[in-house]
Amino acid sequence: MRRPILVVWLVVCWFLVGTRTPAQVQVRLPLILYTLRYQGPHPRPMLLKRLEESLTDYLREQGFRVKIRAGPPPTPQEIRRILEEEGAVVAVWGTVTEIGGQVSFDFSFLRRDWETPRHAYVAGALSDWPELEDQAGEVLVAGILEKKKVVAVRVAGNMRVDKEVILDKVSLKPGDFLDLTKIRHDIKNIYQLGYFEDVQADVEESPQGLILTYRVVEKPAIKSIVFQGNKAISTSDLKKVVKLKPHSILNLKEVDRAAETIKALYQQKGYFHTRVVPEVQSLSGREVKVVFRIHEGRKLYIKKIEFVGNRAFSDKQLKKLLSLSEKTPFSWAKKAVQTVKGFLSPAPSVEPGVYSRAFLYRDLEKIETFYRNHGYIEARVGEPRIREKKGWVYITIPIEEGPRYRVGKVKVIQDLYPPKRVLKELTLPKEKYFSVEALRRDQMRIADLFADKGYAYAEVKPELKRNPENHTVDVTFRVNRGPLVYVNRIEIVGNTKTRDKVIRRELLIVEQRPFSASRLKKSEIRLRRLGYFEDVSIEKEKSVQKNYMDLWVKVKEQPTGTFSLGAGYSSVDKLILMGQISQRNFLGKGQTLSFQGILGTRSNRYALDFADPYFRDTKFSLALSLYNWSREYEDFTRESSGGSFRLGYPLTPDLRVYGGYRYDDTDLSDLNPWVSKVIRESLSIHVTSALEGGLVYDTRNRWFVPSRGLLQRLDFQLAGKFLGGDSEYLKTIYQGHFYFPLPLPRDFVGHIHLGAGYITEGSGKRVPVYERFFLGGLNSIRGYRSGDVSPIDPETGERIGGTRMAFMQAETIFTLVKSINLKGVLFFDTGTVWDKEHGFDTSDLRKSVGFGIRWLSPMGPLRVEFGWNIDRKPGEDSSNWNFQLGGSF
Repeated sequence: MRRPILVVWLVVCWFLVGTRTPAQVQVRLPLILYTLRYQGPHPRPMLLKRLEESLTDYLREQGFRVKIRAGPPPTPQEIRRILEEEGAVVAVWGTVTEIGGQVSFDFSFLRRDWETPRHAYVAGALSDWPELEDQAGEVLVAGILEKKKVVAVRVAGNMRVDKEVILDKVSLKPGDFLDLTKIRHDIKNIYQLGYFEDVQADVEESPQGLILTYRVVEKPAIKSIVFQGNKAISTSDLKKVVKLKPHSILNLKEVDRAAETIKALYQQKGYFHTRVVPEVQSLSGREVKVVFRIHEGRKLYIKKIEFVGNRAFSDKQLKKLLSLSEKTPFSWAKKAVQTVKGFLSPAPSVEPGVYSRAFLYRDLEKIETFYRNHGYIEARVGEPRIREKKGWVYITIPIEEGPRYRVGKVKVIQDLYPPKRVLKELTLPKEKYFSVEALRRDQMRIADLFADKGYAYAEVKPELKRNPENHTVDVTFRVNRGPLVYVNRIEIVGNTKTRDKVIRRELLIVEQRPFSASRLKKSEIRLRRLGYFEDVSIEKEKSVQKNYMDLWVKVKEQPTGTFSLGAGYSSVDKLILMGQISQRNFLGKGQTLSFQGILGTRSNRYALDFADPYFRDTKFSLALSLYNWSREYEDFTRESSGGSFRLGYPLTPDLRVYGGYRYDDTDLSDLNPWVSKVIRESLSIHVTSALEGGLVYDTRNRWFVPSRGLLQRLDFQLAGKFLGGDSEYLKTIYQGHFYFPLPLPRDFVGHIHLGAGYITEGSGKRVPVYERFFLGGLNSIRGYRSGDVSPIDPETGERIGGTRMAFMQAETIFTLVKSINLKGVLFFDTGTVWDKEHGFDTSDLRKSVGFGIRWLSPMGPLRVEFGWNIDRKPGEDSSNWNFQLGGSF
């Protein structure tokens, strides 16, 4: 049988928390608190008073009406009599004892239904007095009410709302003492979710402790959402912006927000007077239908936009800054262009000629920013005057320009770098007129300089001094570098396949070392350049350890393996059957393994490749390759087999040196009787045994279609009889890729690809024809077939390759469809091949222009490009399609 006081306690709990408005309920249990006594070396009246006030406040929060009595308490019998006379439930008294820097709060308390007093205490260091005060209240109330701990918190009555959503709002956890204040707050927080009509809490006793249950009654569920009266905007478009969904719990605040969202969408489309009335209709089975009744009104068009007060810039110049525009007979054409742009690069926009209040105020900010970036730092754009007449809108925008300020003196007050070192990094001193944008850019640049030295939280505060007499602005950047910050922990998340060590070895930041902003940026670029991840970010977070920060490396894996079977048509190999298995992140170790087989009308190829950028967890890279292939040319057939290996080592994070060996065994057959002498001499050359070496410098910001950075490589190949081969030559090849953003709309990237090669023949002049240079195709001069750009034997008319070559590809890359990363390309290519007998002649430069697409398809990078031959010569094609699936570019 439960004790009476516990029954009273549960009734009080129910009364306090079992109502719909718990915060408004006030229940007080009378309690007498006798003033506390002190025992110790030094009187501490202020601390005693503070403790009594803290206890009084806490007891009142817990539902007690506290009455304080002075003096020491009488005997227990007297206390019981006083409780009866005053209708109080309990009396409390106690002593504070201090000994050697330690303090103890010793409490005694007597309830009317107890025969003898009970006791509780809290002890600790005197310096911890505030924490002991908090503990004293909890221990005292727990003793008075014979509180038991809550062993379980449950949820009942929820049908659609997940219980975890409710428990997330509950502060009372298993292991806590039952606390009325927390329960009241929890019920209030659960109500604020907006999903429930009623919330109650009850407590049950079990042998292990108390079980707290929050009982909820859910609001009706939304069965359907209906839009009525919408003609200008389709129902499907309205559903996209409304967050309400069928079968979700009705939340009236969300319904009102949805109505406002619909109204905002209409206003963006020019329907400024649209009214949206939401209505909730009850259905059977605790379900409702939400109806949005839409009164569209008519669309408002802009007849005229004019500016008042602008002297420095004309109306025409300012109108170019605006998203809004006047309605003209050609607005339909602007709308068509806007539609195409929206498809290529989706972004919020307003229909040309249509009035939108939201876009108007964005435009006002653009105008003010424009002025302040051109020296008019006192410029103000006033409230626009909007006049509506017969469905047309007239907009007048007032401007106060003020004087134009030049850049005066620029100083940086700091104690880390030489003054000139910082100033040369800034752009503001180079500006003729003051610019807020340049100011912010320089502020961030200075912060980056300090962050690069480990001062991650350096504060850079610009101070402006205007000089009205000569209209200049003096700028002083004051730098408070703060403490030197170290990297505590580096956590990696999102790598479901790639091993941690593959990611960590690309990071240039090390745990327990000073932070560096530039190394952080380069680390992110190195991770993107791997091509393993769809997205990469490195986030900074203050560590619990002072002057340390934690780094969170967040990655999103993307497919790195391909398996494909298919047929196709190549501009070089004609009809082909393809099969490929490739994995660029083999077993998550960052290794590359691929096998490729191609059967074609004119060629058969088989290749097995393996590469490990960190061989056996060292800085050395290893690449192995085996191949066997045959190819039918116009005048002969070539069959080759061989392999190669390379070892590389990084000299810097961006520069790598490599060396290796290549072996190739080739047979030429099916020669036409009239073939060139160069080809006939190659018949006796079978084995090419060559040492390889080179340098690779790579600063690209990502693997597929970079937007900035460069890739340069210099390759050497030395073949000779001393290596056991038949060929004798030294081949040197340079290739450079330069990527840079263009000053055009976003995602436009410039790319320059340069190539040059030189072959030095050995004493025996044994350079096989297939080791000579030929140009044409995707990676040199597009618009020409592979191998079509070559010196021609004057006797036979055959292309025989050259010992020198040079070419350039200049192209603009831009986004076509951002969601699938489809790129478009416009290009101009030029180049030629020659040998020392004939020499270089600018008239031999071949040129082409064209366009194409690039797509990172599920089967690998895809290139399809079409080029026109600008200076067509007899026997040459006027144009050619080139395509490639797989490989890198």
